[in-house]
Amino acid sequence: MVVGLGAAIRDDKGKIVAVLSKPFPGVFSADTGEFLALREGLLLAKNLNLSVQIDEVDAPNVASILNSSAPFLGDASFIVDDIKALCLEVGICKCQAIPRLGNTLAHNLASMALPSLQECSRLDSSLFCPHFHVL
Repeated sequence: MVVGLGAAIRDDKGKIVAVLSKPFPGVFSADTGEFLALREGLLLAKNLNLSVQIDEVDAPNVASILNSSAPFLGDASFIVDDIKALCLEVGICKCQAIPRLGNTLAHNLASMALPSLQECSRLDSSLFCPHFHVL
């Protein structure tokens, strides 16, 4: 089984700076899928040396876990630990939950990963995958 992960990085004016669409093997809960997508987006920001101030997720409980100073003891604890370390590296000071409609780009990117089973990323106008288009 494969799930699709999508991440979008925007600047402070809302302009898309970089996006990622990636197939990921496994079956996961919705929260774990959210954690995995966020981690992939943070890795993209780190690899591109982008500074990010806020991460947005559409699951309030995921935002709550990431904003808590208490250790997370769930099944995805290793992913949460990775995310918290990456947040420090790229400059994130908080995680906020936004309505799913406000995060449709990331969901569309996740959907794009499934038919092709290829990882695609885009930085500004540079294209790294031939079938990848951001509308």
